[in-house]
Amino acid sequence: MSFVPCIPAISRVPLKPLRFTTYLFLLLIGPHVLTVDGQTPSWTLDRAVAHAQANNLQVRQGKLGLSGNDIDIDEAKAAFLPNLNGSASHGYNWGQRIDPFTNQFATSRIRSNSLGLGTGITLYGGMANHLRLDQAEERRVAAEYDLASTQNDVALQVASAFLSLMFAEDALEIARLNVRTTETQVERIRAFVDAGAAPEADLLDLQAQLASDQSTRISAEGDVALGKLQLAQTMRLSPEDTENLKIDRPDISNIGSLPSIPNLERVLESALTSFPEVKAGASRIRQQEISMDLAKTVGLPRLSASWSYGSGYSGASQEPVGDPELEVFPIGITETSLETVYSSALSYNEFQTRPFSDQIAENINQSLFFSLSVPIFNGWSVRNGVRRSEIGIAQAELQLEQVQQGLQQSVERAHRDALNAVETLTAAERAEASAKLAFDNAEFRFEQGASTQVDYTQARNRYDTARLQALRSRYDLVFRIAILDFYSGRGLRFDIF
Repeated sequence: MSFVPCIPAISRVPLKPLRFTTYLFLLLIGPHVLTVDGQTPSWTLDRAVAHAQANNLQVRQGKLGLSGNDIDIDEAKAAFLPNLNGSASHGYNWGQRIDPFTNQFATSRIRSNSLGLGTGITLYGGMANHLRLDQAEERRVAAEYDLASTQNDVALQVASAFLSLMFAEDALEIARLNVRTTETQVERIRAFVDAGAAPEADLLDLQAQLASDQSTRISAEGDVALGKLQLAQTMRLSPEDTENLKIDRPDISNIGSLPSIPNLERVLESALTSFPEVKAGASRIRQQEISMDLAKTVGLPRLSASWSYGSGYSGASQEPVGDPELEVFPIGITETSLETVYSSALSYNEFQTRPFSDQIAENINQSLFFSLSVPIFNGWSVRNGVRRSEIGIAQAELQLEQVQQGLQQSVERAHRDALNAVETLTAAERAEASAKLAFDNAEFRFEQGASTQVDYTQARNRYDTARLQALRSRYDLVFRIAILDFYSGRGLRFDIF
């Protein structure tokens, strides 16, 4: 007889829709960490889930994505501020040109420099900046819900592996108990055979049964090792930590009065409003609605303002050097007496380029402009943008509807599974009790020599099967009730049973 390392009923639960159920097993685990003889502390489920979420690559990528969303929000906020830019240039010109600072022709190589500072701001842009900020914040909200979904996926994997390991350990304990029981029977029958009170065939049959029980124990030990490996891999533990892995098991052996199954309609109402997939879908609809508003702003007027402040330097700007000389020169003659008319001017023989600091101080200039842009026709870009946004909204609504449909189906299955789990456990416990009575009777008759080894072995095997089925049903009920309890919106509870 071999033991199954996982619980089939649990494996039927869809992984994606039941993300939030992963936290449910926290209600089975106490908040304290146990330490055995100073060795590695055992893992409670909440610690295991927290460790797995902290080290899972998808979760870490999701957190980095949130950081990127924060940058987008900061960028959208900064769009409300005016820009400010400085400029500087240094260059040379050859050939005839008009110097911008002397307003004269220059033909020699001229060095020029310019320095400037400019700023601009959008005074009105159809509220586009406000909409971009709203959209960035909405993307951040959706990313938070997506991260929560990923964390719940990881937690579900940990919880499933945790429960499978618990079942494997219980199955191993049954296998070990069977080995000890059969060893006791072998020793007892051997004494009878040695005393001539029992046939040797009974001893050989028991020894064969012992070998089978030992094989089953080895298989169960392998299942436990595999269960530890699966849990450790889900938690991303190191090989050393995997070898020393111990779990802090909740006690589910005292399942007494079962809780009443909540009304399906109330469970659906709670699930369809609280799960992160639903909230993320609603957030994406709002993003598409904002995108439509943004598309409409393309057709609105835009008013902007700009201001600049600058100065410059030119190598063509000259100033005289030394004392001037008075020059007298004719400028014409009088009309009546025909006398020559003279004029005078001061002239310099030497010139030098005006100093850089003087030119910068004297050439300061400023400008202030207002600009209004009114879209008239741009190839139907506004209309097409709005149409695309309408399609995006419809797609987001269909995606949300698909999520809600899948979630509703999962809740309905969970409700039916919970009802079935209650009935299954009740039947399994009755079967276990009946098999126990039958085995006790067969064991007593065998010890009294009133039945054969075959009868004893068959009764024992039926009892083992019933025990494993009851154990599997008990774990399945814990899982199903916990899922349904969370779907009902009651949060984490420690008093399910």
